[in-house]
Amino acid sequence: MDEENIFFINMNREENSTGYGPRRAKSTGGKWERLVFDGDENKYELWEVKFLGHLRMLGLKETIQSSDEVDQEKNEECYAELIQFLDDKSLSLVMHEATDDGRKALQILRCHYASQGKPRIIALYTELTSLKKAANETVTDYIIRAEKAVTSLRNAKEVISDGLIIAMIVKGLPESYKPFAIHITQSSEEVTFIQFKSKLRSYEETEKFDCKPKADNVMKVDISTVTCYGCGTRGHVARDCRQKGAPKWCNYHKSSTVTRHAGEGRSIKMRRNKQQKHE
Repeated sequence: MDEENIFFINMNREENSTGYGPRRAKSTGGKWERLVFDGDENKYELWEVKFLGHLRMLGLKETIQSSDEVDQEKNEECYAELIQFLDDKSLSLVMHEATDDGRKALQILRCHYASQGKPRIIALYTELTSLKKAANETVTDYIIRAEKAVTSLRNAKEVISDGLIIAMIVKGLPESYKPFAIHITQSSEEVTFIQFKSKLRSYEETEKFDCKPKADNVMKVDISTVTCYGCGTRGHVARDCRQKGAPKWCNYHKSSTVTRHAGEGRSIKMRRNKQQKHE
């Protein structure tokens, strides 16, 4: 065991009389905090991947995963590393049954949190088939929820096709995504899950753009300053004038005289044209 790990283990034991529990994250922060498992079974698979990556950097991954004869000293180091990142509940599962046995401790955690038993598989299928996108949830977060259930099922040796995943996700989309759902379900094109995710995110961006209030670039006129040429009053235009039968007033003379005279002039001109034609 290297000096850094011995230092952390000793420091943790000074803080906690049992020497167990996720204390490293509190004392060092940073990347260690992301390695702590909080006992949520929905997060176990992701946590195990991160933890195995941590052991790989320490040169211990093969020890805890291999089925070959175990190196006892390295196996104890794996156990010492493992218990630093467990919550109290998870620690209680391994501290008596697998003391100083990192390989066995990890197997216990897998059996408890990632069991391949029928009840857990049924629960995962139920979670997948009852997916529903929340109103304030992004498409990315919605897809991640689906992928977590799918990952757990595949880890339990269940075969999940892309078509089934797509169907379950489409089923849980809100009404505003109906055009997208129709396009996906009626299209003859073979779509992979990766392509489907890309299309769904693109549609979400389109929806966001369409929902944004569009700026009106047309010049706006204050209607209170407009004068109706039908009745001569302000506040409306002629097509909205309630005095449709009223005479049209000249804006300059405030009289119907100009309008009347103009009409008489047109009548005289028409009579003269008729007379010229007869002559």
